Amino acid sequence: MNKKLLFGIVGICFLLFSAVGVAALEFKTEKFALNGSGSLMDSPPYFLSTVISGTLSPGTFLFWLDDTGWPTDDIGTPNNERWDFIFSNYFVYDSTVDNEGWDGKFPSSTLGEMAPSWRCYTEAGDTLGGLCSDFTITIRDYNGNGILDDNEYINKVFSAGLVCYINYGKGCFTSFCGQGSCSGTLDLVDEETWEEELYVPSATSASGRLDLRDVGCETGVAPANWGQIKSIHRD
Repeated sequence: MNKKLLFGIVGICFLLFSAVGVAALEFKTEKFALNGSGSLMDSPPYFLSTVISGTLSPGTFLFWLDDTGWPTDDIGTPNNERWDFIFSNYFVYDSTVDNEGWDGKFPSSTLGEMAPSWRCYTEAGDTLGGLCSDFTITIRDYNGNGILDDNEYINKVFSAGLVCYINYGKGCFTSFCGQGSCSGTLDLVDEETWEEELYVPSATSASGRLDLRDVGCETGVAPANWGQIKSIHRD
């Protein structure tokens, strides 16, 4: 066969394979806003929300934390032993003038626990999930005195970095992975149960975001207790 013709055929094949490879790459940007509730007093602590807007709406979104080693509250004492443990092990004071407050970062860098996990179920039957690269709850110290007052705990903010692993995807997300983030408020709504309202704005402009791709994906591992939460709340 003529060498020029042979090289030409090889070149065409290379271009065809390259084109197929490029065509196989797919990227998705998904947005979401959340409204839900939960409590650090639950075991495991979880926050279950409705997806109120965005491309993942309608659906259900869940965060849950690893509480291995956390004590339960002794109702026979005036203080809350569980909260005392959480506050002393996760929250660090920031004394920056006009921005004083406590940042609680999960997981702890010293307790050796699993990172917080998350899942999103759309009503269309699609699933996304993975771990949180960070989950931070911030309490402002409005009077700057370094003492946590009851009224300061009531209104908090939170943020979460999201890692989406391919092995938790189903439906239209079966082959996708990626990263994302969200932030919002975490307000105490019941002082007796420590129930919190989690809100990621908003119903008109979803601020949570996931940037997904179908290449370079890794698998992840989540705590086994997800099955218990799923069986209770999947409906």
